[in-house]
Amino acid sequence: MELFPYLSALLIEEVERRPDKVVLRTRVRAASGSCRCGQSSARVHGRYIRKLRDVAVGGLGVVIELRIRRFRCENTACTAVTFAEQIVGLTTPHSRQTPLLRAVLTRIGLALAGRAGARLASAVGITAGKDTLLRLVRALPEPEVGEVEVLGVDDFAFRKGRHYGTVLIDMATHRPLHLYEGREGEDLAAWLRDHPEVKVICRDRSSGYAEGARIGAPQAEQVADRYHLWANLGQAVEKTVNGHRSRLAEPPSQPADTPDEPQVVRLPTELKIVTRLREQHAAAHELWQQGMSKAGIGRKLGLHQATVRKLVNAPSADDVVPKACSGRTSSTRMSATCTGAGTMASETPPSSTARFRNRATPEASWPSNVICGSAAPGADTHPIRGRSLRRSARSPHGS
Repeated sequence: MELFPYLSALLIEEVERRPDKVVLRTRVRAASGSCRCGQSSARVHGRYIRKLRDVAVGGLGVVIELRIRRFRCENTACTAVTFAEQIVGLTTPHSRQTPLLRAVLTRIGLALAGRAGARLASAVGITAGKDTLLRLVRALPEPEVGEVEVLGVDDFAFRKGRHYGTVLIDMATHRPLHLYEGREGEDLAAWLRDHPEVKVICRDRSSGYAEGARIGAPQAEQVADRYHLWANLGQAVEKTVNGHRSRLAEPPSQPADTPDEPQVVRLPTELKIVTRLREQHAAAHELWQQGMSKAGIGRKLGLHQATVRKLVNAPSADDVVPKACSGRTSSTRMSATCTGAGTMASETPPSSTARFRNRATPEASWPSNVICGSAAPGADTHPIRGRSLRRSARSPHGS
């Protein structure tokens, strides 16, 4: 058995150990090279040194300095006048890594992605940047979708209130299958026609998804996932409690001779987003009573039309607050889907179609004052949006 089978075509002339790496100076054993046209040639046109990084040995990185020969092609019909020799299993055009090292870095990138993967690679003696790991992951071919029996459907926001998309997930493996812009049922129906094996569709109560699932997969059973059931129930209970808060009886007055008064439990300070929503609700209703249109209210207050419509249609600010502060990531919602017995989904959408979601960012949790609500009129105080506006454009990494 050979210790380094992928180096069997090379002749190692010198091994140099440096403090941070091991350098192998090699050359090819064969006396001739083969052109891409299939013609073999032994006429050497020139030589140059090519450096290839290999997997670490003994905690030290390995660099293969390979003396490459450039041959003249003797085939007059070939377009290539000269060609550089390639070693099967070791070199590929324009690559500075061996296939073995590239496979190791790809697996690290799949497991840990950018910065964490770079730290792990450094710990095992491989120097690799986060951009290199991400580039290797992006270069992988898309896996085959295969047969999907239980499909999860949900929407996510590219930009809340303006630009939405739809994600399809295989609930058996929890792997995303497809993304498309918009929340229309026609796109869902077109995807389902290509996958007649779908038996169960887990979705929210959107009428568009219901119609698309009915047209594209009439044989599939539509169920509502547990997250939307609990979220809708919580919103309904909170709205009911807020509507009857004024009917609560006043606490009985204590006698003056009470020796020890109990400590007063102070309610937590109201969130800034809640205060801003109350102010926007009052301002929108005041302008609406003055006869101004919803479009005019949006221009005056600097709000989106959907936000103005929600504020005007809500009789009180308490009807708006619980909806705006009930954010969750799409991945959390879909991970709770189809566990246990499924519940039949209603064909009728909820009374308010304004649903707020977190950004579709894996393993990211933002404070509630960042997630919920819109910025004050005339100002952009959203930290994520502000950071993206200040971010400078970067050119793609060169090869």
